[in-house]
Amino acid sequence: MSSLGPGGRPRAPEERASAAPPILLVDDVPVEAADSRAVLEGGGYEVAAESDGNVVLRLVRASLMRCVVSELHIVCAEGPCVVRILKGDRRRLPRLRVLVYTRHTSAADLEWALDTGSDAILYKPAVSGILLREVRRLDALGGVASHRAGGPAT
Repeated sequence: MSSLGPGGRPRAPEERASAAPPILLVDDVPVEAADSRAVLEGGGYEVAAESDGNVVLRLVRASLMRCVVSELHIVCAEGPCVVRILKGDRRRLPRLRVLVYTRHTSAADLEWALDTGSDAILYKPAVSGILLREVRRLDALGGVASHRAGGPAT
């Protein structure tokens, strides 16, 4: 369970016991991050948002998150794609689920997204119900299976 509450603030011990599964939302476009956060929180999820790839790695590796919804091209000191680094660390993070939720739709970007090892890919903007469905599906899978939900949303 995450010790972070809404807005990334520390959560009181009594709040931690009843909180929904934590989601780390990774996006470098503030308006898109706010829209996605509103959808996820409206669906009952505890959400922390971050745009710095180095902070993302620290949070996930400290086991503060179990699901990441990330834009594709988020960089960090360890490389050009945080998603690829996280999914490559299966020994330490075997149950981590990652949904690439991206506005990048070129063939090259799709190939890049497929190569990250993510559990699912969804193009922005998706209807809010589709985003929630994918996050819930990944949460239910517990990180043991992989599925691509791609394709532009209508």
